[in-house]
Amino acid sequence: MEKKKAGKTHNHPFRPETKKKPQSNSYLPWLVKNVCAAAVAGFLLFECVDVQGGYNWVYNMMLKGNMELIKANPDATIEQRNEFKLGTDYSYLLYVKNSTPEDAVILYPSHEDFFPPGVESPFKQNISNKIWALRFLYPRKLVLPSEMGTNRYTNDITHVAIVNGRGYERLNYETEAEIPTTEFTVISIKR
Repeated sequence: MEKKKAGKTHNHPFRPETKKKPQSNSYLPWLVKNVCAAAVAGFLLFECVDVQGGYNWVYNMMLKGNMELIKANPDATIEQRNEFKLGTDYSYLLYVKNSTPEDAVILYPSHEDFFPPGVESPFKQNISNKIWALRFLYPRKLVLPSEMGTNRYTNDITHVAIVNGRGYERLNYETEAEIPTTEFTVISIKR
């Protein structure tokens, strides 16, 4: 029989013997590759900002504009900052949101209601975009006049949004005695 020598270990059948690789202190090639890759990515990013209109808008208008607004009004709430930035659009959407319950289905004004021909509107173009408006009004549901009969919520409408005095004709009852005619409001529909 063979005797074990002190200090030696047996190879275990379930634990293969690992050989140590010699340590290399040269991380310079790895560092150079990563620095070059970062430089190329940075160059392409800044070129895209100048060439692509969308990236240019995000960087120069949105990010810089938001930072200027935050620095100028450090104590303003999110609602106040949105109102500074979005103006009448945000004020109107906040009014609609505060005037309706969360489960409301709102007959939302059309683009023509927000921007009547020949009349200067206090609104911006995004206000008539249903998806954009839903960002502020969710979980409420919106139905546009052009979707009447095709939107699955047509028969569930609970409120009509009035803008620029337009939309009263969409109510299913008379408004003369019950509701004073105003330029901007939200009216509950009688069922």
